[in-house]
Amino acid sequence: MPDRYVDAVRARRAELRAARALLTGGHRGELRSCLALSRITAAADAEAALAGLAREAADHVDIGRRAARQQLPGLLATAVDALAVEVHAGWAAALRPALRRIAGERDLVLDPGWPRLPPPRLPGLAAAVPAPAGRPRSLLAGAADGAALWRLALFPLAALPLLGLPALAGPALAPLAVGAGVAAVVATVRARRTSAERLRLHRHTEQVLAAAARAVDADLGRRLVELERAAVAALDAAVLRRRAEVDAELALLAPERTGQVSGA
Repeated sequence: MPDRYVDAVRARRAELRAARALLTGGHRGELRSCLALSRITAAADAEAALAGLAREAADHVDIGRRAARQQLPGLLATAVDALAVEVHAGWAAALRPALRRIAGERDLVLDPGWPRLPPPRLPGLAAAVPAPAGRPRSLLAGAADGAALWRLALFPLAALPLLGLPALAGPALAPLAVGAGVAAVVATVRARRTSAERLRLHRHTEQVLAAAARAVDADLGRRLVELERAAVAALDAAVLRRRAEVDAELALLAPERTGQVSGA
């Protein structure tokens, strides 16, 4: 008849040896792999989110009216801060199960709240980039533009002879021509102002998003360094405790002890 007790002891001894093989330091390599993979994933998520925000901001600048464009810096600041919080929250949510799996595969006993991730430090990402403002122009450039605009205003009056109407002999048409010139000047000024404003907002958006990308990556790197230091210490201590337990049970199930028990 087979000795079921001896078979059970041998099976348990094999289980303990397999468990001990997992307690030889491999947890550190797995931890670093999880952290590196989490950073790559978070960087990709942040890049995709920032690209989407850049497209929304570009549409806001190119299509929105002046009142909407003036609100863009504030809206962009709020959106960037929310984006950073979302990226960090997604990183934490994906990383915690991976770290717990490392401990679970080794039957490690850790605090119920482990792992405790360092908090993010991203207050006001867009505050580092000043809001766009119109640049003062030189007097020479202003004078040149003024002369060009006045020539544009007088162009309809000068074009009257080309239409067969004398400029000075047609007083009834002169106000109409001057009005058309003034309207052209106003339209030109507005178009230039709108174009300059849009250009400033596009540059501001690029600066804010670039600063946000650097800040998110830097803060994520800081959190990873702090987390690795704390997690390695906690895992090392738990591995030592678990290995002592396994070694103690293996000592009780040594072959000679098993033989004595079965012989008795």
